[in-house]
Amino acid sequence: MFGDVSAGLIRAGILSLVVMAFSLPVSESALAQSKELSDRGKAADKNKNGVIDRDEAGGPLKANFDDMDCDKSGTLDGGEIRGFFTGEECPKQAAAPKPAKRAEAAARGGKKPGGGPRARAVRVDAVIIEPLSQTSPVIGRLVASRTGDVAARINGAVVSMPTSIGDRVKKGDVLATIALERLTAKRDKYAAALSTRRAMVQSAKAEYSKKNQELRRMANLKKSSAFSRARYEDLQRDVEARSAALVERRSQLKEAQAELDQAAIDLYNGEIRAPYDGVVSEKHTEVGAYVSLGARVVTLISDTNIEVEAEVPSRNIAGLTPGFPVRFTLDDGTQHRAKVRSVIPRENARTRTRPVRFVPEFGKKKKPFAVNQSVTVLVPIGKVRQVSTVHKDAIIYSGKNRSVRIIRRAKAFTRKVEIGPAVGNRFVVKKGLKAGDQVVTHGNETLGAPGTPVRILRSKSPSANIERGKTN
Repeated sequence: MFGDVSAGLIRAGILSLVVMAFSLPVSESALAQSKELSDRGKAADKNKNGVIDRDEAGGPLKANFDDMDCDKSGTLDGGEIRGFFTGEECPKQAAAPKPAKRAEAAARGGKKPGGGPRARAVRVDAVIIEPLSQTSPVIGRLVASRTGDVAARINGAVVSMPTSIGDRVKKGDVLATIALERLTAKRDKYAAALSTRRAMVQSAKAEYSKKNQELRRMANLKKSSAFSRARYEDLQRDVEARSAALVERRSQLKEAQAELDQAAIDLYNGEIRAPYDGVVSEKHTEVGAYVSLGARVVTLISDTNIEVEAEVPSRNIAGLTPGFPVRFTLDDGTQHRAKVRSVIPRENARTRTRPVRFVPEFGKKKKPFAVNQSVTVLVPIGKVRQVSTVHKDAIIYSGKNRSVRIIRRAKAFTRKVEIGPAVGNRFVVKKGLKAGDQVVTHGNETLGAPGTPVRILRSKSPSANIERGKTN
């Protein structure tokens, strides 16, 4: 029906109509300052509160509502609407320009004070290199890299269990407490014994010093008539005895210190703590029960440290080397990337498959995951080749031609490209671009002639402003 008119042109036309509909009655210099709705906007304002509520928005306003709502008020005013479609993003609140300034702006035809065209706000994404091959879906599951039973380290009766099944705990949180009175008394006993041993060491050291001093005095009298060989030899034996006694007292002091340390460790272990962040999935005891050394207390699952495990046919294992990137899909339909961590050297004789562990890349925002949650991993089955890819939002359609806006020295220029098959939300680039090129993904509608200055906004795309290297 539409012939060669592409979806990109339709979208651009719709956006242009929206900009005209909401901005025609207002002069260009006042667009970013005024919050008042245009006549078309007022017509859409059903409750006449001066703004567009979420349930009043339609078409492009509804699709981009959250991005337009700069102040997160849940409504759109005229400035937010115009700012979004003119590439200015969030409108700045500033005093209205003086009449003379308005006249100068009108005379310049919307140009910046220096005489050049105004910089347009855009979002960009980098052309990257990634592997491409024919793939085959393999069913896998999410597994926790850390999970298991938390056990008691001492014997005793459980006096408290502040956690319940389903509770999320952090490393070091107390999961259960064992009766501590006996352990506290034992610790105090060994502390007193340690003080006694210290005093005994000091006494032995003083005796040794005294006898050693007498021995030195007698040695100084060797050339006088007062020197006694028998007395000198007796003093030598006494010094040796006092030295041995001092060594014994110091050994007893170390023993007492070790006993105190052991009592302190037992007292610390009276509180059973979480060894890592996780969720309590099972409780194996309750308050009042007696637990022995090594008895299970709770089962803990670390649901934030997740890996993907899939049984991959042995014939496809060769290409899955550590670090090799793959794609996988969760059961909610969202697509993600992962890298091979390890191929487990254990083959299932019936299915001829081997378990492979992948490290997923979920990004900063992580929703709750469940152990054994189903995933579908796309495993390469053909020869892998490295290709350059560009984000789908960067492609501009004009009949049979395809082009992008490439950034050079903070200016946007049109570049014709030849694209190939899709790779996730990207296209293979056959001609026209190379890895590392920055292309506009949002804001193409606001750009004019080639060479228009641009102001790059912080991109929501993980590949924006970076070159990922040969594989990703």
